[in-house]
Amino acid sequence: MRRRDLSTVTKADGERRLAIAIAKMTKRQGDIFLSVRFDDASYEELAARHGITVEQVIQDFARALGMWSRCLHARFPRAVWPWL
Repeated sequence: MRRRDLSTVTKADGERRLAIAIAKMTKRQGDIFLSVRFDDASYEELAARHGITVEQVIQDFARALGMWSRCLHARFPRAVWPWL
């Protein structure tokens, strides 16, 4: 997949794409992603909160990060998500 030049992404566009990515994640993935990125939560803390292992937290975060990356780099988001 060819990466998009992120210098053209506005703050509003980035926020919209983040909202799209979070909506496409599972609830747990979204919570883990937001907690790690914005609340500086540790993997251990998130594992205890969700009743899962640290390895599962890492897997969920990796999947969420992949979704965020795909949404951020999508060249034609309206073609992929026509309801925008």
